[in-house]
Amino acid sequence: MRNREEPDTPTALYHAVVGKMVLDHMERVHPTVISHAVESRAVQTLEAIRCVLENSRLEDTECCERIENLVDLFFRELNVKIDRCSETE
Repeated sequence: MRNREEPDTPTALYHAVVGKMVLDHMERVHPTVISHAVESRAVQTLEAIRCVLENSRLEDTECCERIENLVDLFFRELNVKIDRCSETE
């Protein structure tokens, strides 16, 4: 039985082809262009984090909600996987 989190074969093949196309394209692009794109994405992410932290609608008692928003931002925007304790631990 296939794990629900594993992509099905057509999706996996699609991801592989798109990944190859991206890598082929990146080999033709000057490294400074790639560096600028990465830096731009990082700045946008940092600005989004700043907005979460400075959200005046959240009270200090809602610190956990702010942290959860930041974690969600990392997962969504940067696809960064972090290990953290669950609330039940």
